[in-house]
Amino acid sequence: MNLTDHELRVLRLVAQGSTHQEIADELVMTAKGVTPTVNRAIRKLGARNAPHAVHLAHLAGILRRERHGDHAGFTAHVRRGEDPWACTQGCPEGERAYRAGRRQQRKEAA
Repeated sequence: MNLTDHELRVLRLVAQGSTHQEIADELVMTAKGVTPTVNRAIRKLGARNAPHAVHLAHLAGILRRERHGDHAGFTAHVRRGEDPWACTQGCPEGERAYRAGRRQQRKEAA
């Protein structure tokens, strides 16, 4: 069940709900080239279809569910030993909003 890096990138994008065209645009390939890659991942995982492949990959620990853009996503980066301030998917902004909200709550409570 060894997925190549390319198959794994495609499967992550499938897990995010991307269409084949969106995947092709992201990875600079044709939409027709995405289908065989998805099919190889499905076959390697022993899945029935792409959503089932994503599910099996999550169960096997190959893919992990990730949150971005909020406090939970920010702290997930911290738990993984990553720099959450370097996230380009909204985690710093979400954390700033969370902290501003907490400050506001403390002010109102005082």
